[in-house]
Amino acid sequence: MREHAVALGRVLSGLVLLSTLGAAAHAQTLDQRFFQVQLLLDQIQLAASSGDAAGVCALSRRANDRLLDILPALQRQRPGLDHAALQDRILLGFSRCDR
Repeated sequence: MREHAVALGRVLSGLVLLSTLGAAAHAQTLDQRFFQVQLLLDQIQLAASSGDAAGVCALSRRANDRLLDILPALQRQRPGLDHAALQDRILLGFSRCDR
């Protein structure tokens, strides 16, 4: 009986460890994906400063798609971040589309 309790304890410890590692990997992935959005914002600004309207439009669409993919997780895990302002910055690039 004691052997079963020890084995069960090891299994439960392993599950807790896997759950913790999974959460850490998810947070890292969110950070990496948010960094990609930030890079796209920089590229949008660069394209706008060089007068590349088509580039601004394409980059804005990509940035918006990536932000929408991570937005629910950002809202849960980064509640202090101004999500609306971030999306507004991206959507400003849409004004350059179809010119």
